[in-house]
Amino acid sequence: MKVFLWGIFICLGTLTIAQAQITQNATRQLRIYEDDDFFNVWGRGTDRGYSNGTAIGYVYMKKKRSTFLDKWIFPKAGPSAINVFEWQLMQVMITPNQIADTSFHPNDFYYAGALFATHGLTSYNPVKKYSFHSELVFGVLGPWAGAEQTQRLFHRLIHYQEPEGWGNQVPNAPLLNYNFSFEAMLWNPVKSLETTGEIGIHAGTMMTSAGASLYGRYGLINPYFGGTDLDAATRRKFQLYVFARPQFALNLFNALLQGGIFRSTDTNFEELTDRQTSHMRRFTIGIDYGVGIGIGRTTIRYTQQTATAWMSGTGKHSVGNITLLIPLSRATYFPQ
Repeated sequence: MKVFLWGIFICLGTLTIAQAQITQNATRQLRIYEDDDFFNVWGRGTDRGYSNGTAIGYVYMKKKRSTFLDKWIFPKAGPSAINVFEWQLMQVMITPNQIADTSFHPNDFYYAGALFATHGLTSYNPVKKYSFHSELVFGVLGPWAGAEQTQRLFHRLIHYQEPEGWGNQVPNAPLLNYNFSFEAMLWNPVKSLETTGEIGIHAGTMMTSAGASLYGRYGLINPYFGGTDLDAATRRKFQLYVFARPQFALNLFNALLQGGIFRSTDTNFEELTDRQTSHMRRFTIGIDYGVGIGIGRTTIRYTQQTATAWMSGTGKHSVGNITLLIPLSRATYFPQ
């Protein structure tokens, strides 16, 4: 119990704030997003598997009608939808368990890094209580992503073991993905309790998968999908809630776990592949859970993300996430 409470204290003490639902009275926001497997409310931090993901994004609503890609590949949830666009830049890295060893470990993860941008739209229908989220992802995998340099620099700053096996990372490859999900309200018996269901797909050279999840939250909350009455939709100036999202996924391809589209042209990586005994799991299940706080138009959330093994023989893994959403404007939303 003491470990749990200490973990909560550390996480909330370093928490810097996240998006749980639409922030309808701010049309421009800065989003800071940090995944790290060292973050753990149970005091069981690690430095393996999906080790780190850092992102910074700009979330916005706009008066002008969408043109070109925004119009054709990002569907909207009806004529009165609340449309929230985003641009985000993210770097992620995956490492095996033994980072002090320069040799290749065939029963573990490859070293892998990716650097990519995301442009997307979340379109909320506040009347029928559903949303579409669609996004285009483009970037690079492998040494071009600079994950080795980022991890080495950070480990030097905190005086931690430097990773020595980046010579075994997946080769360079382009990343291009289109992701889409649909989420709808399933149960909302009282204002303080919401349950939604979501289905989604990822398709492209970064990953190809499909999945489904349930999301429930309870506490002092504003409506998840917003509202047609702005005052009612933003009535709570202080929000505090707990949440959980059980989920499962069918995984067909993941470049970070298997190598990108040019992996067969890299002789060194082909030799590593021939020696590899671990393989990507086709089915994974997991649960995300945590706490969210909203103060005015600023939101903060800590999430503990736990899932079964992505690669056979590597065991289940848990990653903590801290997300901060900072308002840059006071303007209200613009239906499009």
